[in-house]
This record gives sequence, C-alpha cells and structure tokens, in this order.
Amino acid sequence: MASKPLYTIGQRVQERKKAQGGITDRDLRSFTKRKLQGPLTYKNERKYIIVGEPVLKEDRLKRRSWNYPVIEEGQTQIQYKTQGIIQPVKQE
Repeated sequence: MASKPLYTIGQRVQERKKAQGGITDRDLRSFTKRKLQGPLTYKNERKYIIVGEPVLKEDRLKRRSWNYPVIEEGQTQIQYKTQGIIQPVKQE
C-alpha cells in the first residue's frame, strides 16, 4: 500500500539534495581531478509549484509511488516529479 500524498495543489516545493560528493560511485572523475577540485556539490535551487492532483503510478516491479504534475518557476511546461524527489521549500 502506498503512503498518502504529502503535498497539495499550489504548494511550492524544491528538489531534494542529491548524493554529496567525495569518493562515491556517482563521482566519475579521476582521482587527481577529485583531489584538485574537491568534493562535488549539488545545488537544489530548482523550485516548483504543484499544479494538479497527484497520480498513483506503478512500475514493473509493482512498486507504487505518487507522481505530481509540477511547473518550474519561470517555465510553462508541466513535468512530473515523484514524491520522494521533492520536499517543501525551506523558509529563508
């Protein structure tokens, strides 16, 4: 059973942080380049507004997740983001 949808229409959300840098399996740079440039840093500056009701999607392995129709601020094209990828915007 899938969890309840956490976000509502009109709510502002942002992408969660991805895996931090350092020596991880996502870091494809050479050892020397990693030493010179330091750890990778990902910024989660993309902010979205939820524009519709979430849709319960099931993948090939029968795992279900909520997909939200969102629009990035400053854009007009609708994208779909999974509930695990987004988080509420932190107040600054």
